[in-house]
Amino acid sequence: MSDVLYLAIVASLKDKILKSQLKPGDMLNSETALMQEYSASRMTIRKSLSLLSNEGYIYSVPGKGNFVCKPEVDIFQFKFNKYDGLNIHIDNVKLISVKVLLPAKQIDRILKLEDNQKAVEVKRILYSDDREIAMEIIYLPYVHHQPVIEDMLKFANYMKPVEEKLAFVLDKSLDITVVMPSDEVRETLNLGQNEPVFEITELIRNEATQQMLQYAWFYVSPKYLTLKASTPKDSEDKRIF
Repeated sequence: MSDVLYLAIVASLKDKILKSQLKPGDMLNSETALMQEYSASRMTIRKSLSLLSNEGYIYSVPGKGNFVCKPEVDIFQFKFNKYDGLNIHIDNVKLISVKVLLPAKQIDRILKLEDNQKAVEVKRILYSDDREIAMEIIYLPYVHHQPVIEDMLKFANYMKPVEEKLAFVLDKSLDITVVMPSDEVRETLNLGQNEPVFEITELIRNEATQQMLQYAWFYVSPKYLTLKASTPKDSEDKRIF
């Protein structure tokens, strides 16, 4: 019976929070007052409060009481796949070049390469109906005795096998800006002189080993990409919404 009661108390307090009867920052009634309100023992009340705290609805301040959490309201999330997330279907990927070289200092530093370690530079163009839609410039750490297989790099999502294998330790970060493209990008994508592009910088690393797996630039015209974000429903920063 006590298990049913503590869950009923949790549901009741959640309902008050979600209906703004208890607002972010408000202090809940004392344990004694809650015991009287719900005709429950102190142990049952504490069990209910503990569950509410674990679920991100309230937090406790020793010596003061329990308060409704103040969720972050400026956090958004969006799902993005640079091959399947465009406004146009990509039906072909052309490999322009694959080079093994000593990279620029910026690439060397980001990929955390060892002294004189080389990198693989890959340039590709993504097409739709024979139109140049996007351009990629990719850098991978070069590992001796693991040669680059150009046929593999012709596939758009060539990283998929790696992503599936390292799914639980893969860490990705994106930096998205609108820039005026370089002459190389402008000419490759047949852009106008004053036509901007999205520049999407992507860094992929193995979180378990801290190994950098890839650093890449992806260039695409804004007419082929729309970014949409929404409030995360399952984030620890905003679980009560």
